[in-house]
Amino acid sequence: MNANEVYLMEFIGKDIKVKNSYNTKNIGINGKLIDESKNMMFINNGIKTCSIPKAGTIFEISFEDKLYNINGDAVLIRPEDRTKEKRKIYKKLRRYEK
Repeated sequence: MNANEVYLMEFIGKDIKVKNSYNTKNIGINGKLIDESKNMMFINNGIKTCSIPKAGTIFEISFEDKLYNINGDAVLIRPEDRTKEKRKIYKKLRRYEK
């Protein structure tokens, strides 16, 4: 699987970790992603559910026993629209690679 193809996949139910964030208190939070909205990721760490904003956050997500870094700014879109907005996501990714 290509690293960019991960952005088009369903994230809910996957193991996820906050690698970097504008809010340093969020760094290191990990668990199962239980829900996702346009602007937030909801992670259950076994004790409580944490609401993490996508903007300004880098997530590490596990797909098929591989870890991928997901830029939250690139997925600031409703999860059900993510597959339809493939071109928009790839355009955002090119901007962040520079």
